Amino acid sequence: MTYDLVLVVWHDAHSLNHGWLTVEEIDDEPCEVRTVGYLIPDSKTGHVVVAQSVNTNDGIDSVMAIPVAMVQRLTILS
Repeated sequence: MTYDLVLVVWHDAHSLNHGWLTVEEIDDEPCEVRTVGYLIPDSKTGHVVVAQSVNTNDGIDSVMAIPVAMVQRLTILS
């Protein structure tokens, strides 16, 4: 099977600090993540699934499932 190489830009949950802070110090900025991998379509409902590697026996490795609600943009690279 052939898989598209994609760039997924998504917002991740993240820690806001390494210690105590006040509510006023909390910013509104998202934690934007960029993931590049092979798109594995129709594999997990409600998620964009990408694999780091694909072999000639249709095996996939280092698979990440990103919830669709967190995805900001998906671009096909090849």
